[in-house]
Amino acid sequence: MMIVSRVEIIPVHIPMTQPMSISYATFKTCDFVLTRVATNEGIVGVGECPPLPPLSRESQETIVPLLEKFIAPQILGEDPFDLERIWEKMDSAMPGYPFPKAALDIALYDIMGKTLGVPVHKLLGGAYRTRFSNVGLIGLGSTEEIRGLAQRYVADGYKAIRLKTGLGLNADERNVRAVRETVGEDVTLRLDANQAYIPPKAIKFVKAMEKYDIELVEQPTPWYDFKGLAAVAKAVDTPIMPHESLYLLSDAIQLLDLEAMDVLGLKVYRPGGGLTSAKKLISLAELMDIPCLMHDDVELGISLAAATHFIAANYRHLKYANELSGYPAWITDDVVKKTPRMEGGLVEVPEGPGLGVELDEEKLKKYAERVVVCQKE
Repeated sequence: MMIVSRVEIIPVHIPMTQPMSISYATFKTCDFVLTRVATNEGIVGVGECPPLPPLSRESQETIVPLLEKFIAPQILGEDPFDLERIWEKMDSAMPGYPFPKAALDIALYDIMGKTLGVPVHKLLGGAYRTRFSNVGLIGLGSTEEIRGLAQRYVADGYKAIRLKTGLGLNADERNVRAVRETVGEDVTLRLDANQAYIPPKAIKFVKAMEKYDIELVEQPTPWYDFKGLAAVAKAVDTPIMPHESLYLLSDAIQLLDLEAMDVLGLKVYRPGGGLTSAKKLISLAELMDIPCLMHDDVELGISLAAATHFIAANYRHLKYANELSGYPAWITDDVVKKTPRMEGGLVEVPEGPGLGVELDEEKLKKYAERVVVCQKE
């Protein structure tokens, strides 16, 4: 019988190609936590979570000890195919904390795919599509910087852009207007305010932007103010998508009950954590007719690969274009030998069994802070 015999927890630091600014922070380097999960039959799966505090509520410094002391020991000795049992054990040992659980969940899917000799999307329902459009990400900056980035994305073949906002109504409108003038009417434009506005100002902000044909607005209000976000969603015509408010699976239910979520943004590490939670949420969204998209923070190839497999299997339920970002646009390097292909505004699902990506041991040595080992005695 195959069982999990060893878990390696690997914190990794990689510089960014350029600083990324949002309404309340500027990021110059990215911290990741990788997992390498081995079985007694020699099959090894890899996982990842990309904490980005203060954007996320978990950090590399909290995730590593949580995995080492509480969560990773729960999967030792377990059959990697017994996901529901494993999730019950992880949740009982440490309620909440989706990020570390996601790093293990993704690795277990990698193991299952490699064991069966199939790509992960076959475990999620099969590939509806293996190549799909991607949304370009532009951070805060001067109007000229933003205009130049928008021109570059369009020249590269992108048909949709997500623009960070939160500089104040006048500056935001100036930048949004510049992007719309630059890309024309045929490129989709969505905005991400990263909690920049209290509800009354958020309503004013969204209404002022609507004349620029905005597809959706992401998290305009503080993460904890679910009722405020609902007030915004009910007062404007543009769809509202929570992000920082979505952390646990229960958050999605509360946001839906309050009518604070017009679009459900899924990630492979939250809300809930892992492909297992993402599957549950997209099924809920389908039943309730809530449009979805898959998005991310800046990620490495493991997490990106997991997202592409999920998109491939659930493409018909993802009504908005998905947004994935990582190397080489935002981070200087990756720790996998071959990153998921992103060209011409398109993303491709990696081929091969499991996730279809393999760790580069030399790069791992370069960027890994240390390796923490949990092993079955």
